Amino acid sequence: MKRTESPAIRLVNSIAKLSAWLGGIALMGTALMIGIDLILRKTIGLSMGGADEIAGYVLAIISTWAFPIALLKRSHIRVDIVYSHLPLKFRTLLDLLALSCMTIFVGILLFHAWGVLWNSIQYRSISTTPLQIPQWIPQAIWFAGYLFFAVTIAVLGCASLIQLRRQRWASIGALIGINSVEEDIQEETHRPAPGRTTTRSNGAH
Repeated sequence: MKRTESPAIRLVNSIAKLSAWLGGIALMGTALMIGIDLILRKTIGLSMGGADEIAGYVLAIISTWAFPIALLKRSHIRVDIVYSHLPLKFRTLLDLLALSCMTIFVGILLFHAWGVLWNSIQYRSISTTPLQIPQWIPQAIWFAGYLFFAVTIAVLGCASLIQLRRQRWASIGALIGINSVEEDIQEETHRPAPGRTTTRSNGAH
């Protein structure tokens, strides 16, 4: 079932999907580089140098840029033992509470990440390795991932409040709720689940 998406949500979705593809390509390239480096070490005793350092940067960067796509796909783990048995309105309140808590958490991450980046810029820090990479370069991309995550939360939060004002409880769940088992199966098979209606697309209450 497809949910109703505003232009802002479509935009962050497009950026998140692009970043996910780029992150996957970067991860595969890093794995290939490390593999080649290991082969060279075992065969001719040489090393490409800096493979482990670059791998560390890539893992840190793609982790921050993976958070938005996970949020948009509602893939973050949440305990739903009680949640799934509650009425729709109570589930909506819990969804909004969860998003509010995540907003605070990401705000703290952004504050400290900016402090790390600003110190590297201010002191012109470089890595203590043969590559001597200016630290602000990977840290800026890493910080941008957190920033985009915060933007994604803000967009989803605004969209949810708009739906809350209209009392479209199901639409809020479609934006920030937890995927049901049926929805997970449907997403994997790309086939409509039996007996399910497209409540997300028509904004049903």
